[in-house]
Amino acid sequence: MFKRPKDTDSGSSENETLPLSTGSRIIEKTASSTMQNESESSTNRVVTPSYEVRKPAVRTLQTHSSSNTGATTANLHVGRGLKLEGKIQSCDSLVIEGDVQATIESGTLTITETGEVRGEATVDQAEINGKFDGTLIVKKCLTINATGKITGTIRYGELKVEQGGKISGEVEATEGAANATRKTDTAASA
Repeated sequence: MFKRPKDTDSGSSENETLPLSTGSRIIEKTASSTMQNESESSTNRVVTPSYEVRKPAVRTLQTHSSSNTGATTANLHVGRGLKLEGKIQSCDSLVIEGDVQATIESGTLTITETGEVRGEATVDQAEINGKFDGTLIVKKCLTINATGKITGTIRYGELKVEQGGKISGEVEATEGAANATRKTDTAASA
């Protein structure tokens, strides 16, 4: 990026910065010469752009399936400030930070603290940190964290509620979970 004049000796530069771009990070190579040692030392320094530093970390649920190795996954991330209306289908992982009014069919659903969802959702797993209002059917595990709030009709296979999490409306375990409980009760009484 910077060019050294042709008449300048390569050993005479005291501090020379040569930015090298690798993706979204910039590597600055600083070359300096010391008069005392008359030896040239160079160091590399990684500089992260400010827009990269401000990104909040988003933790998502991971689906593990041995049959899908090598297959591409369908992930959707609705960012902060975005509004989405419609129908979301065939999504392996859905992360919502914005405002969504939709019918959702997904593998995993993660609603962050800033996320708000209204509508119907049928998912394998869900982690709620924000707000959900409507019908939520979770086939496996529904996790409601301290900042999460769910209102409406909720059906789940397994339920985990962290202290501070709120759930109100019609709440019930799905048939698969209820049948498993009934079989255990019957076996215990026999």
